Amino acid sequence: MDPLTHALTGSVLARALPGRPLPTRYVILLVLLSMAPDADFVLKFISDTTYLQYHRGITHSLLMLPLWVWLFYSLLPAKRAEQKLAPWLIGAAIAMHIFLDLITSFGTMLLAPFSDWRATLDLVFIVDPLFTACLLLPLLATIIRPKKARQLAVTALLLSASYLGLTLWAHGKAVELARSEQPGAQAYAALPLPFSPYHWQLIATWPDHYKRSSVNLWPDFAGSTPFFSQAFIDRTMPPLQNPDRLTWQYLPAMQATPGIDGLPGVAFYRWFSRFPVLLARDEKHIEFGDLRFGAGVEGAEAPFSLDIELGDKPAAWLIWREGRRSALP
Repeated sequence: MDPLTHALTGSVLARALPGRPLPTRYVILLVLLSMAPDADFVLKFISDTTYLQYHRGITHSLLMLPLWVWLFYSLLPAKRAEQKLAPWLIGAAIAMHIFLDLITSFGTMLLAPFSDWRATLDLVFIVDPLFTACLLLPLLATIIRPKKARQLAVTALLLSASYLGLTLWAHGKAVELARSEQPGAQAYAALPLPFSPYHWQLIATWPDHYKRSSVNLWPDFAGSTPFFSQAFIDRTMPPLQNPDRLTWQYLPAMQATPGIDGLPGVAFYRWFSRFPVLLARDEKHIEFGDLRFGAGVEGAEAPFSLDIELGDKPAAWLIWREGRRSALP
């Protein structure tokens, strides 16, 4: 998720502990620890593709969590008897970061470095102002009621947990809707969309194609859309439909595209993308996209598409948002 939400979890955790409040320096340290796994952003200094390949890797791994706890605890002052920050508390701050990334659709390598499998729960969009508000608003209330800091922090945890319970219920409803609309598919998925826990992208999978639709399970609920311009919403999200009036878009699957084995970039993109589709093909190039990031939606700015230039020496490019390009081997 976004850095603000991660930081808020560390602040809430520090204030929710029973007993006497932690000293300010330890609250700040827990906030930093709750953001620490994203230190892998330094991989961008190597290359954009290196960052994309290893982001949410070993710094987000459950297998590596004990090592990170030991490392950070060992960096604290040597007088352990005076420490108020126990190893389990350090582990909790880092684990909360891993969990918040897991509930998005990007994918988190929980078993790195032994596996590059990317786990995801598909419950919350990568930036969700409503979820963030569940953490932020009770913390802001501590400015007015500082003596109620612990109760308000616990309230923040309960509100955020309740919000995740709502998204879990809505996710199940969205998957069932896809299954009833597209019987006979091999698999079904519902991916969270921005601005509301009721906004979902529905995907039905066949061996050679996908069908995709976008739904608002509660059309009367505006969510956080009033805080954003319509132009931004249109660029970010596909048009939403009512549950009883869905139309479906057909997209050919990347894996069914003939003649692509051995082309540069294909192996990497097959690993990275969850729902890779063919977007365009002619004599000079082939373009693929990932439904996870809105590929194929007219007018949407979908990042992480793959463009392969054909010819005597084919070349592959990863296309980021706003047209930025990175070479792929």
